[in-house]
Amino acid sequence: MTEDASASLRAEGVTLGYDGIDIVHGLDVAIPDGRITVIVGANACGKSTLLRGLARLLRPRGGVVLLDGQAISRLPTREVATRLGILPQQPIAPDGITVAELVARGRHPHQRWFRQWSTDDEVAVEAALIATGVSALAGRTVDELSGGQRQRVWIALALAQGTPLLLLDEPTTYLDIAHQVEVLDLLARLNEEDGRTIVLVLHDLNLACRYADRLIAMRAGCVAAEGAPADVVTPELVADVFDLECHVMPDPLTGTPLVLPVPARRRSSTERNPCLETTTPLAVHA
Repeated sequence: MTEDASASLRAEGVTLGYDGIDIVHGLDVAIPDGRITVIVGANACGKSTLLRGLARLLRPRGGVVLLDGQAISRLPTREVATRLGILPQQPIAPDGITVAELVARGRHPHQRWFRQWSTDDEVAVEAALIATGVSALAGRTVDELSGGQRQRVWIALALAQGTPLLLLDEPTTYLDIAHQVEVLDLLARLNEEDGRTIVLVLHDLNLACRYADRLIAMRAGCVAAEGAPADVVTPELVADVFDLECHVMPDPLTGTPLVLPVPARRRSSTERNPCLETTTPLAVHA
């Protein structure tokens, strides 16, 4: 593991799995504070499992996850919830709950028997609704919303929690490309303006390269590579992690790596001429 004294969330020798089967094997990961870290990799490589372990949703079979130097498994649940917010895959809302009621649940960790709903809570919920563009939906029930609307509501709940650490598992699921960019721009703004540490699992490698300060590329439950996108994403890495032949070039808008998958019908000709004729980037999905 790369030593990083500024990492308040880290895994040391962590092994994670389900039903007696190990998915993540003896992993060392340090999440840099105040940065956006994106975890990428092929399906079933352990991305979401690692995120669940970091969020204390899954107890390690071995090793330890540390939050501010303390074993996260030993910290009180309420204390963890005021320091770390999590948006899991496919969360389920209670039947009949409204958008405003669901987002307000993000404030529960901040309340005590002597401190009930406050002006600060009201402000936090309203700011989260506005930031995610769902204020107009506040009075509607969550179960009547579209998939994209529901996803933004869940993100609003995570924002309302007001934690310095925010972990999101595939937050752009169900969203069209415009709303994907909106959500990632929102998270980038939170990172830049509030200094919030953000960890994401993403499927789209090109979007990951655009928004990540640090990438963690996983393969078969292990870290295949980690670092700045420009240092990590190469044709060799993509072939190794995704089993995909590609060409990597600088994104003309951001300068970050842009991955161009090679279609099967072009692979033989590409071997003779590595300069691809197409200039249209294709999203790479894990």
